[in-house]
Amino acid sequence: MSPGAGVAAARSLLRWSGPSWRRPRRRGSSMPISRRTMLTGLAAAGTFAATAPAGPASASAASASPASASPASVGTASVGTAPAGAASAGGRRRAAHVVLVDWDGFDPGYLGRVPTPNLDRLAARGVLTVADATYHTVSNPCRASMSTGAYPEVHGNVAYVFDAVSGRAQGQSRFLAAETIAESLAAEGRTVASVQWYMVQDHGVRYGDPEHLYVQPGGGFGQRVDVAIEILNLRPVDSGGQPVTVPRIPDLLAVYSSDLDGLGHQEGPGSSGIGPLLAEHDRQLGRLIQATQDVGIFQDTAFLLTSDHGMTAWNRTLLPQVVEAVQALGHSVEIVPSGSAPAAGTEVVIVPNAVRLGDITLRGTAAGPAARRRIKAALRGLPEISRVLDEPALRALHAGDKLGDLVAEARPPYGFALDPPDGQWRGAHGSLAEAGVPLLLSGAGIRPGLRPRGAGLIDVAPTIAALLGTRPPAHAQGRDLTARP
Repeated sequence: MSPGAGVAAARSLLRWSGPSWRRPRRRGSSMPISRRTMLTGLAAAGTFAATAPAGPASASAASASPASASPASVGTASVGTAPAGAASAGGRRRAAHVVLVDWDGFDPGYLGRVPTPNLDRLAARGVLTVADATYHTVSNPCRASMSTGAYPEVHGNVAYVFDAVSGRAQGQSRFLAAETIAESLAAEGRTVASVQWYMVQDHGVRYGDPEHLYVQPGGGFGQRVDVAIEILNLRPVDSGGQPVTVPRIPDLLAVYSSDLDGLGHQEGPGSSGIGPLLAEHDRQLGRLIQATQDVGIFQDTAFLLTSDHGMTAWNRTLLPQVVEAVQALGHSVEIVPSGSAPAAGTEVVIVPNAVRLGDITLRGTAAGPAARRRIKAALRGLPEISRVLDEPALRALHAGDKLGDLVAEARPPYGFALDPPDGQWRGAHGSLAEAGVPLLLSGAGIRPGLRPRGAGLIDVAPTIAALLGTRPPAHAQGRDLTARP
């Protein structure tokens, strides 16, 4: 595969029709549920029509294939073509090291906007595809699935919901009820270093622990790559205010960036700044690849690059229409931001969920079956709402059980926003439309011609474990994407 072909192949997936949500599987088995099956089942339950709009409308890719840079290009790593690695007893090659790169808010529509020679070269020795996030598509719940291999129904991390115990709306947290890949590797005597890949902090890595190290340098992706390179070179790095030197190159090195997410939220996925920022991320990725070459581990290293969610543009709020529709049914309604509590007598509590969603809890007379049906029908009748998910639909998506009785998704360009952006375009996520994320697998242990079908974030941790020859996290529901079918 020539440089650039990997991204070109992934760009062909931008006709992506939405996630292929899967049931929890036993290790070694695969029972995918196609999006068609999911939509048909939800339509039969009265959730939304089987012809509902699907797929991320968040960003459009450029029509031209990305140009590939020459090996001498500034910031471009020279990448070999023959992955190496330690052979297992069964003859399968393993990776001695895994480098995981997590670009928050990396919408698949960004692929192809600018040349990405380093991403291309990695794709040329592996695969670049579009994988399924988990529901709802918010950073911490999705990153929890990435790090545990489990759906939210198992790991328990949810965000922007009404907590009946505290009586308040809660935002994002780092709660985890499942073992992470960092914890499972540590239990096997393996080493991990996390450069601000925050969901595993105190879940397998911590400040000051040389063999299970957490560092949080802040700054942009380049600054975090600086720290990752220091770790690879066995030089001291700041970890919670103290210098720490890892005793050897970590088995797993994870590096996280929030830059694309920040710009996407602030200016929307159509921002003219996305392309240059992606190009800079690619340049920094090249530095990281080059560092593995410089320390002599490149041929024995597997690279995984992915994201937590996509991004959709919005520029107006639909909350007045939602409030009016609920009040017309005779119910009291209140919009409750994170950290706040509704009045005791409020019957319909709506928590704005990452703008793209409204998490809706029904109380009092609104909680009865007939009232629930009327409220659901009223919301579905609003042109600003794309779909309304009820409890059976949320269970089918393996969502966390702390989500509300109903979850309403906004139709672009609308959002569940307390403060409208004054006509300026912004970006948001949380819905099914942002459930596609790029996933790159490359290097040691990745066989030529690999074409993982139905890949998802729940497969990241089990795949890392398999590449390193260890067991997956205890609660993982995903599979090893490198295994032969």
